[in-house]
Amino acid sequence: MKPFDTIDFHLRWGWTKLSRLYASEAERRGIPFSYVFILLHTEREGTPSTQLGPKMGMESTSLSRSLRGMETLGLIERVPDSSDGRVVRVFLTKEGVAARRQARDLVVTVNTRLRDLLGIESVTRLLEEMKRLNEILDHPEELLQTIQSQPPKSPTHS
Repeated sequence: MKPFDTIDFHLRWGWTKLSRLYASEAERRGIPFSYVFILLHTEREGTPSTQLGPKMGMESTSLSRSLRGMETLGLIERVPDSSDGRVVRVFLTKEGVAARRQARDLVVTVNTRLRDLLGIESVTRLLEEMKRLNEILDHPEELLQTIQSQPPKSPTHS
């Protein structure tokens, strides 16, 4: 199977292009791209910092670096949870709320334009299939079960 014929190739290829688009537009708006999804996933009542990484697929070291930068810029503040001192909640500041509006506007604008270009039926079908793919990938043992039951092929050397 050629790379161009695989699902993962197109997912990576598409996400790389989309993330570049988001990054350039976010920078133009004065928001580092790594902050966009943190802004969008931070709830009004505060979000435990440990929940942000998994929501966005971000490693804890990258998340910590981004949170420090956001705190330095005055976009967020981290507050220990009143009922569980081990938990730190992330809250948006007034400046963070304004940046969140810009981030949300960016995501909505890009998605609206993609819907216009692709057509609502194509987008609906794409989203349904991506949900199905994610449901399958939520249970990798089922996917790998048939793969692991087959003997491994020896690598071919040219």
